[in-house]
Amino acid sequence: MIKLRSGQIEVADFRQGYMAVPAVPGAGKTTVLAYLAANLIEEGWTGKGKILIVTYMNSAVSNFRAKIGDYLAERGLSRNRGYEVRTLHSLALNILKEKPEFLLINDQFNIIEPALRGRLIKQLIEEWIRDNSRTFLKYFDYDPNSQGYQLAVKRWKEDHFPALIKAMIGQFKLHGLNRDQVSELRRNYRQNSYLDWAFSIYINYDRIMHKQGLLDFDDLAMQALHLLEKDQQLLARMQEKYSYVFEDEAQDSNLLLGKILSLLAGKKGNLVRVGDSNQAIMGTFTNADPQIFRNFTARNDIAKRSILYSSRSSQEIIKLANYLVKWTVNDHPQQECKEALEEKYIYPVAADDPYPNPQTDGYTIANKVFNTSRDEMKNVTRLAARHVQENPENTVAILVPANYIMEEIIEELEEQGVKYESLNEPLQEKLKTIEDFKRVLYYLAEPNRQKVLIEILKEVLLIDYLEEGKDLDFLDQLSEKYSVEEIVYPIGGSVRFQEYARGIVSGEMLAELVKALNRLRLWIDASVELPPDELILLIAEQLRLKEEELAVAQNIALQIKAELDSNPHWKLHEIADELPRLENSFRQFARKIYERKGYEPQAGVITITTFHKSKGLEWDTVYITYLTNDNFPSSVEDKFRSEYYYLEDDYSNPVANAKASLENLIYDRESVDPQQEANIEFIKERLRLLYVAITRAKKNLLLTAHREIIYDNGDSKQVKPARPFLALSNFIDKEREAYAQH
Repeated sequence: MIKLRSGQIEVADFRQGYMAVPAVPGAGKTTVLAYLAANLIEEGWTGKGKILIVTYMNSAVSNFRAKIGDYLAERGLSRNRGYEVRTLHSLALNILKEKPEFLLINDQFNIIEPALRGRLIKQLIEEWIRDNSRTFLKYFDYDPNSQGYQLAVKRWKEDHFPALIKAMIGQFKLHGLNRDQVSELRRNYRQNSYLDWAFSIYINYDRIMHKQGLLDFDDLAMQALHLLEKDQQLLARMQEKYSYVFEDEAQDSNLLLGKILSLLAGKKGNLVRVGDSNQAIMGTFTNADPQIFRNFTARNDIAKRSILYSSRSSQEIIKLANYLVKWTVNDHPQQECKEALEEKYIYPVAADDPYPNPQTDGYTIANKVFNTSRDEMKNVTRLAARHVQENPENTVAILVPANYIMEEIIEELEEQGVKYESLNEPLQEKLKTIEDFKRVLYYLAEPNRQKVLIEILKEVLLIDYLEEGKDLDFLDQLSEKYSVEEIVYPIGGSVRFQEYARGIVSGEMLAELVKALNRLRLWIDASVELPPDELILLIAEQLRLKEEELAVAQNIALQIKAELDSNPHWKLHEIADELPRLENSFRQFARKIYERKGYEPQAGVITITTFHKSKGLEWDTVYITYLTNDNFPSSVEDKFRSEYYYLEDDYSNPVANAKASLENLIYDRESVDPQQEANIEFIKERLRLLYVAITRAKKNLLLTAHREIIYDNGDSKQVKPARPFLALSNFIDKEREAYAQH
């Protein structure tokens, strides 16, 4: 039976109404929400309806289902009774399926595949640039005769301008703007500005999507909201369907979802929103707005039940996280950023708690400033490697603020021969299914390619032996002596190279090779008879793929079937040529599939990931790196990574400029300085990001910075340790000294 803590008890006692649950890291909010759901179901509070739980990650969906199912099973009830757990997109899809005719398209909704959407936007951007070649460089502030000019143009054209357009398409959807409304706004707005350019491209994008009966993921939420607002009978039916609405990670909510959940709950319904505004770090990548949860929590008509006790971290690490909150609220140098962290402090659990806070021998928090970024990486990786060797029972993570830094860390760890896992590419083994099918399809399209044949034998058909450490170099020797035809289709049915092979491999390995070749011949024959999508399913069956790997293979087959439907004359050769274009889409699907299982750190293996991707995870020992003022600015006068060096100062952050212009236009508000507003929001989010990073550590923590960054090309730049790092370093030094005196 679960033992609830203070705060959790009050949440579990909830039965009706609206409730906000501010929580701290490691407070067990998922556990208590699942427990509350099971109680409401068991006691009959749900009536004929269900509890709807909305969260943001597929892995969280699986986690909720498992926990609620366990609690219901303990009570002798069905694991699936009385609740649904959905992401925002699956909820929106579920709403739209109630009335597909609302969209005037079929009940499959024709949701556009992400890679196809990317190609469409890229095509529209290229067409716009071609028609606006002079306007396109309007805000450029870079000497056309300088050495880096062409590189700057390339970055603007291929990276930063497309990023602006994609961000603004999301903003238009977030504000519920259709093509006609955007056209009207454009008529009343000045031409040749970032927002005007985005308007123009969006109008064409939406026209094509509508003409082809396609929806993107942003459309799902926008259209679901419109449907609920327009159809009162449907809304009443959905309100009856869901007796309770729970929102997890409410700090990551956005305008559309907030409206949808409020409608589903109704003014007299039951709505529970759980979150931690101090962990709101998704604004950089999504339309998340932590102020939505803060405003909800502050309402007088909302019951507020805080969960402030956490057993994740040692008391020393809790003190450090709390000090960051206190310093931000009282001493941050940028006045507007003092509200970045809510004044909400973590408390350690009681000594008799079933899951007490970790205990350590000595003060296990440290700080260090290195001369250069390379010195920092070399020393941090050596410390982490030594820690793993001396403490193989510990989980360990090195956290970095950006993906590009991870490559240097990986090189250092590989030199030291230490086991590591990068969450930037966490699914390399899982994504092997995609690589396997690429190899096989390439080969079957042209079966005379000897190099690819050997790759398939090694990496696909005989991979188990390779992973066991058995030597497969004999295959290279065979390929040098015999042709592809002699290996795969020996004359007269006899395997001519067997006599040669017997002299260099065991009888057991030779027998496995013969089996592998028999299977390969079957695939070659099938490639003539079957269409490519059915061929993939046959290969998946032969390889005995299961669960996630099978789902990935099935998705490859479905996407290839879609390509064949659009190009019925294509054969295997054409499909093989298209694989590079389709691969990104294959990988996106695979990541979603494996996200559902979540990630569990392994003892003795160093995890390398960004601050952002560390959210929701925890490790015994954490190294937080690159805490410099260029990564964690503290003043609007600092340099920001979102500002592009080759654009005019007032227009160097295109997304911020366009977003501010849009909001000024929609809400008729007074004009603000978009650069400064964006910089302030960036500083706030970086403070929350540092808070998240600190609270990932359970027992041991090291914070590091450097004074000079060394770039790959040998250039360097002087930087300073970030002000939050200096404040935390001062606190750590005092705590260590006080600890030593006890």
